[in-house]
Amino acid sequence: MAGGRTLYRWEWALDADPAALWPFVADTNRFNRDTGTPEIHDDGDLARPGNGRRRLRLSVLGRQIPYEEQPFEWIRPERFGVERRYLAGPIAELRVLLELEPRSGGGSRLAYSIWARPRGLLGRVLLPVAVGRIARRRFERTFRRYDRLAVE
Repeated sequence: MAGGRTLYRWEWALDADPAALWPFVADTNRFNRDTGTPEIHDDGDLARPGNGRRRLRLSVLGRQIPYEEQPFEWIRPERFGVERRYLAGPIAELRVLLELEPRSGGGSRLAYSIWARPRGLLGRVLLPVAVGRIARRRFERTFRRYDRLAVE
C-alpha cells in the first residue's frame, strides 16, 4: 500500500484473442451493469468543466456520491484506464486499469487492476470486502461470460 492506496490485481487466461474481447470489455456501461456496479449519472453541461474531466455521481444505498473522473486512457485493443476522485463516501480515490495481451498458442491474458484509497475507517473496512472479494467474483464471472460470447 503506497500513499494509503491498496492494489487489487487479478489475471485470467481467456480463450478469445484481444481484438475479439475488446468490444465486450471496453463497453464500460455494459460492464458496470453486468457486475452490479451502481449506476452512474451526470448533470448535463455542469458535469463537464472544460478540462476533459467529468463530474459524475453514483447512488449507493440511496446516498448520492459525487466524484470527478479524469479522461479515460484508451489503447485499442490493449488497455484502458481511468482515475476517479470521490468528493464524499468511503472511497477517496480509485484507479482502474484493464490490460489485454495475446497468449502464446492463442487467447488472451486479461489483467484487471484497481488502486483504491479509502476515506476513513469505514473505507478501510469496506474496501477489502467490496473490492477484494465481491468485485473480484463478479468481475471474473463477467469476463468469463464475455470470453464465451467472443469465441462464439
